[in-house]
Amino acid sequence: MTWTACLSPLLAVALTVACGGDPSSPLGAGSTATASAAGSSDVDAGAPSAAASAEAPPFTSAGAVSVWIKGGTVVDGTGAPGRRADVIVQGDKVVHVGPVDPAVRAERTIDATGKIVAPGFIDMHAHSDPLGNVDHLLAQGVTTIIVGQDGKSPEARIASYLNGVDDKDPRVNVGALVGHASVRKDAGVGSKKKPSKKDLTAMAKLVRRAMNDGAFGLSTGLEYDPGGFATPEELAAVAEPVGEVNGLVMSHLRSEDDDKIEDALDELFAQCEAHKARAHFGHMKIVLGKGEARGKQILAKMDAARARGLSVTGDVYPYTASYTTLAILFPEFARPPNGYKKAKKSRYEDLTTHLRERVTARNGPEATLFGTGKHAGKTLKQVSDALGKPFEAVLADLGPGGGSAAYFVMDEEVLKTFLAAPFVSFGTDGSATSSHPRGYGSFARVFASYVGEKGPLTLEGAVNKASLVAAETLGLKDRGSLAVGRFADVIVFDPKTFKDQASYERPQRKATGMSTVLVNGVLEWDGAQPVKGRGGRALRRP
Repeated sequence: MTWTACLSPLLAVALTVACGGDPSSPLGAGSTATASAAGSSDVDAGAPSAAASAEAPPFTSAGAVSVWIKGGTVVDGTGAPGRRADVIVQGDKVVHVGPVDPAVRAERTIDATGKIVAPGFIDMHAHSDPLGNVDHLLAQGVTTIIVGQDGKSPEARIASYLNGVDDKDPRVNVGALVGHASVRKDAGVGSKKKPSKKDLTAMAKLVRRAMNDGAFGLSTGLEYDPGGFATPEELAAVAEPVGEVNGLVMSHLRSEDDDKIEDALDELFAQCEAHKARAHFGHMKIVLGKGEARGKQILAKMDAARARGLSVTGDVYPYTASYTTLAILFPEFARPPNGYKKAKKSRYEDLTTHLRERVTARNGPEATLFGTGKHAGKTLKQVSDALGKPFEAVLADLGPGGGSAAYFVMDEEVLKTFLAAPFVSFGTDGSATSSHPRGYGSFARVFASYVGEKGPLTLEGAVNKASLVAAETLGLKDRGSLAVGRFADVIVFDPKTFKDQASYERPQRKATGMSTVLVNGVLEWDGAQPVKGRGGRALRRP
């Protein structure tokens, strides 16, 4: 059975269009990917492909090449079936994929027998410090990360940030978004609920500068403060300079709750349609939504927006628990800029009633697992029982700044439905210090738990989403697939042992099964160990 025969009618969307193509396509303008969605993979890492017989003549070279990856099964990122082929890297580029003359000499030869050779993965929603420890990313095959998420820019000036990244020789590639909340702060708007026209002009100017600096788009965190104060006029104002250069608005929606998510998506679509920006649904989820049919309803809504001509994409992490601060549980009157002590004293009954109802609606106190603070590793129910006080009182004592927690509020069938959508890529939404296993396990978990008979993806489809779908969403034309002339972000992994090891109890355990990672042709991971070649670069919007 071919992969296309496995797609549901909703997800069987054509993914091949001409470069510079139709913005209503699943990936927006310029899509050339072919995504694999459902069914089991036909790839056997030890078996030659029939395509091998149609190869060009073997590669030859008078001088030594940089890297020769020999004997593996190439899954090139396009969604095409895996095939037995060697990969030659010269400097920072892939120069050949196919047979190689045995007489070729290489500065380094990598034996990939029995393994998959693929393009490096792109973390579309990262909170990792690219200049810090990135071993947790390399162990998952991640070679590029996108920072500046949820409305927070990595620095006030994107140009300075990207130049600083290059100066310090990172081990992964780094792209940046400009954050809406940071723009509010830098424009002097802060937590104003009704910015003036002058304020909106100042914010738009800062976003335009960031886009000219090389930002891939604007990130919003509308479920947080001060992002939640944004009006339609403000959202349109900050989207205008993004649309001018065909950038992304990557949104943490105003609400991901089952009864509010359609309205939140409508808000994102309206923001982007007003100024022809591209819409991206960050860390796709439906809080308390259940079942495949519910997931398909949201995908159908996104399809309808694409049919109107809007580019709509998304990313997802493969877990059924979200992770954020406790502030998400608290009412607006108890969050900044309002003073918490005053709110707690003057409106304690209102506060605790809200907390009790909010947590109960989110699967109860047993579904909230503290990740930081003195209660880390315990559920809210366990803490409540141990202290002999109502769980809402425990939260009231901690306050909105009292830590972070994992919230078990998502459904496995919805997750699988989103994973299978051809316009959806992957992200970790985590970091090296994450208390949620997604930071260390997301990409490996996709392959270990959702490929083949265990899930909705083929191996080729999972690679396609992790690489080329993400690259095309960002507008990167020289990364995301293994092809001649592309930058040599290349990974080698064993499909039988590539597996997440992180858990909620031990969230900082690295994935296994990744044997080699090259970033721009530089070895960063070898023999399942870090090498620290520092081959990464700052990436700027094309």
